[in-house]
Amino acid sequence: MSNNQHLSVEDCYARDASPFRAVIMTAQEARFINEQANLGYIKLSEKPTTIAIHKFKNNRLEIEEPQAEGEDSLDNSLDSSFDSALDGATITG
Repeated sequence: MSNNQHLSVEDCYARDASPFRAVIMTAQEARFINEQANLGYIKLSEKPTTIAIHKFKNNRLEIEEPQAEGEDSLDNSLDSSFDSALDGATITG
């Protein structure tokens, strides 16, 4: 296996990512790249997985932390604004 097709544990920890998250991230990116190539938007010079690994190693993939429970999300803010809009409203039926 070529060195540029290998994602080491050290690469993951250098980016403050768990190896499991790094594998999931690069797999998702590889699927996205493959889909774009199949649709004709891009032409590939390497395999999608190799491109995704390069992007991870060159810090071109961002790690998004999942939102913890209790943090405001868009859904929570929309729910609260909808509830406040209904305050004082009378629903007849």
